[in-house]
Amino acid sequence: MKLLSHRLFVFPITLLLLCLWTLSLSAQDPIQAPEGIPPESDYMYGKHLEQVEQIMKGSDLGARTAALENFLKKLHPESKILPYFESFFSQTVAAYSQAGNTAQAKALSDKMRKLFPDSPTTQAHLVNEAYGSKNYAKAIELGEKLNATSPNQQTTMILAQSYMATNNDSNAAKYSLKALEGIDAKQGARFVVWLADYYGRQQDIASSAKYYDVLLKAFPGSGPAGWDPSQWSDLKTRAFTMRATGAYAAKSYDAAIKDYHEALRQNSKSDLAYLYLGLSHWKLQQLEEAIDAFAKATVIGQTQAAKARGYLEQLYKPRNNNSLEGLDALLEKARAALQ
Repeated sequence: MKLLSHRLFVFPITLLLLCLWTLSLSAQDPIQAPEGIPPESDYMYGKHLEQVEQIMKGSDLGARTAALENFLKKLHPESKILPYFESFFSQTVAAYSQAGNTAQAKALSDKMRKLFPDSPTTQAHLVNEAYGSKNYAKAIELGEKLNATSPNQQTTMILAQSYMATNNDSNAAKYSLKALEGIDAKQGARFVVWLADYYGRQQDIASSAKYYDVLLKAFPGSGPAGWDPSQWSDLKTRAFTMRATGAYAAKSYDAAIKDYHEALRQNSKSDLAYLYLGLSHWKLQQLEEAIDAFAKATVIGQTQAAKARGYLEQLYKPRNNNSLEGLDALLEKARAALQ
């Protein structure tokens, strides 16, 4: 009976001490600088850090948050610990998340944006928010401002994609290149593809081929996760065609032939690939192969048909007593081969 009464006595005392600890924690004010000691001194930083470390030991996250807010509100504006205060709140957000209290974590994160409106973390959130709502102009405005003081990988990628969305090619290229400095080709596939296409539009064949080559090496089989197979096949056609065109321009005709065949494996009706395949064989004086390729480019009947027909006739006539007789039969054979 004595033991039971002792336990009943101890429990209220423990509970009272815990309540007093919680109350003292939430009511704790920052120590004020003694006369003659500047509030921004290392001495005061040490004292304030000791206090905050005590606050951070509190297991009651609500009380900890209240104590941090109270402490922050009463800190001298020149206190040396002030720039680090956001991290104490961030640690508390993380503690909420780890405990499974997602609602409290979100509420505190929202409150932090009001407490620290000019912090890089808050500004980064606003950039993400603007981009997520497709307000690209605002994402660019806020992102450029943040990038000037606190550049980071996420903002760089958002700026690149926002400039893409607004057709500002020069800035999209600038930030795509920066984005790829911090990630590999697999993570940055979108930027690699965009740069390859961009340089192609600029008629910079070597640079375009370079980025397509990076892409093909990063994804030797299937494309990036989430990409539609037909989309990936179309992209590989462009990639092999551009890479082959780069080889053709560099007079590496055997390499060009190899890559044009790879492009045609993806799209057997690419008249551009057949046209340059014919030209590559012609450069190597492989005339039968050149004629076959030009015939196929002709019967496909797309944008390169007239040019391919012209080259075909140039090769066919001298080999046929300066006559085009039999050319129609050759074209029919090419058409049947493409079925």
